[in-house]
Amino acid sequence: MKKYKPMINLKIMRIRKGMTQIELAKKIGKSSNTVYFYESGFSAPRTETLEKLADALDCEVKDIV
Repeated sequence: MKKYKPMINLKIMRIRKGMTQIELAKKIGKSSNTVYFYESGFSAPRTETLEKLADALDCEVKDIV
């Protein structure tokens, strides 16, 4: 399995918003495992998913990558 750079900023922004991985996953139409994989670096989101994450967290894509 390829390892990607962990998305630490995604996790920080999610926690600042008071969201769980499950809540964020529901907002973007993904599973909580997917959010965990993004935050841990086991997978990387596509551009359209990055945009959904930014919308859900009320920030810009550059803030979470």
